[in-house]
Amino acid sequence: MDKNIRKKRIIFFGSEEMDFTSRHLDHFLKFDPNIVGFVVDTRGVRSTTVSKSSAFKDIIKVAEEKDVPVFNPETVKNTGLVDDLKKLDPDVFIVCGYQFFLPGEIIDIPPMGTLNFHASLLPRHSGMHPGFWTIYYGDKFSGMVIHFMDEGIDTGDIAYRSKIPVNSGDNIEVLYKRIYETCPGLIKQLMIDMENNTIPRTPQNYSDYIYNYEITGKDFELDFRQPAEILMGRIKMLPGKFYFVLDGEKYFVEDCMVFKEHVDTRKFETGKPYRLDDKTFFVTPRSFIEITRAEKDGQKVDLLSLI
Repeated sequence: MDKNIRKKRIIFFGSEEMDFTSRHLDHFLKFDPNIVGFVVDTRGVRSTTVSKSSAFKDIIKVAEEKDVPVFNPETVKNTGLVDDLKKLDPDVFIVCGYQFFLPGEIIDIPPMGTLNFHASLLPRHSGMHPGFWTIYYGDKFSGMVIHFMDEGIDTGDIAYRSKIPVNSGDNIEVLYKRIYETCPGLIKQLMIDMENNTIPRTPQNYSDYIYNYEITGKDFELDFRQPAEILMGRIKMLPGKFYFVLDGEKYFVEDCMVFKEHVDTRKFETGKPYRLDDKTFFVTPRSFIEITRAEKDGQKVDLLSLI
């Protein structure tokens, strides 16, 4: 696509020092977009499950180099911001990791709509930390979705999506890397369709909508009513973060294995450790989960001593 025909006026929304923003902005820049302004969250305080990469130029640095207007309002409930954005005569807004909730008076400014990037297969895992919750619930697939924004949370019509497998033993960084590898192709198609006024729209099925809140400490307690494979996925995702409680004490699990049942009875109690062939295991609805390494108060635990 010849850069000379790239005329659609884009305002890019993102967050300073956020990998999700800088990574996808870098992909956009490879297609020489006509970015006429930036809206940046510069607060620097945000909840994340991944580390920041230094491989991509930060949005503030990009904005300085492009010498276009940059807005970093403390709140988007600001009539001055609405007026400033309208003055730039944008065709479309692109949102990648912007942390403020955008009201309708902003979303509706560009005639081609406001498009948001979200790393899950919407309508599943809308909201916060989609990679964490994808592994947490044992999903077999994930991907990137580019969707039109409305006044709900990740509820707008879907324009593009990719689909990748979630592999056994994935941690969050590995899962996101596999998702992000699909994004250049999505962005290229978005740029083509944007210029041709042919961005597709497919409504979401709200009956499948799942919203995830902020992660809490209680979410890290292992629930042995869940299948062993799901619990193993959680432990492998963040070794040393998930724990079980025994006699009021927390034991943080570093590693585990799933093994098939080879006993004649299922007269077990949920949440109680058992011994079998020198293995310390808990019963789950499917198979057993063996705890192979755990710590308490920063010290390695002799697991067989718990039985």
